[in-house]
Amino acid sequence: MLLTKNKTLRQLEGLLETFNPLFLRLLLRNPSKVREFPGKIFREYMSLVEKDKWICKEILELLPAIEEPGRIVIEYSPREGSATPLHELAYLALITKVTKPKHIFEIGTFRGRTALNFAQNSPEDCVIWTLDLLPDEREAFLHKTNPVDGNIIRHSYTGIDYKGKVEEHKIRQLYGNSLTFDFSPYFGDVDMVFVDGAHHYEVAKSDTVNALKMVKPNGLIIWHDFANYGDYNDVTRAVLDTLSGDDIVQIATTQLALYLRSSKKSLS
Repeated sequence: MLLTKNKTLRQLEGLLETFNPLFLRLLLRNPSKVREFPGKIFREYMSLVEKDKWICKEILELLPAIEEPGRIVIEYSPREGSATPLHELAYLALITKVTKPKHIFEIGTFRGRTALNFAQNSPEDCVIWTLDLLPDEREAFLHKTNPVDGNIIRHSYTGIDYKGKVEEHKIRQLYGNSLTFDFSPYFGDVDMVFVDGAHHYEVAKSDTVNALKMVKPNGLIIWHDFANYGDYNDVTRAVLDTLSGDDIVQIATTQLALYLRSSKKSLS
């Protein structure tokens, strides 16, 4: 049911499949959160079953054994609009610290919080390219994307979270619509691609295809907003229409999904 194209039908099926007495209690106590319930329950189910339409693993199962203690950096940055949940930001920092990428490409800058996160946890000589819409492109794009993305775009101040920070020199801000942007200079040259741009199907599919062209052998692609019933469900469908579920690993209880180009056994 998670892969059903029609949003209303998908959410109804999701509700029927995950319904339990706690749903009724939530409906009475905090009805504004009812729509989030099926997705959260489904992601908990995936963390327990470990394999359904795709693979699901705990973060520490995906990381290689670390012989020496390490430290990740997460900068608190309270901002209006959408933000990556703190535990997901921590997982992105940990993956970056362990894999030590030299080239990272992020599709979807927003305020630059994840770009800063990558910069703070990557090697000193790492370069992070991050792509976002030009200000004069945003108004036209609002009419093409879903309402939730439209609200995010309205609150977006590209790169505000990383500007003026010590690690800013590692970040290269790029501008353009990812549907028409020329990714070819980066083909085969990126250790880690983070896909978190517009979330409707056409863009999510195109971004996934371009990520596959950019990532090096043994490189990593990470998608945000995976395993989502709502407006961002197109990300899940786009990924699974492009790659086999046997090649996709969701980090347990999160909306992060990974593809390791040559090996699914670890992130080393």
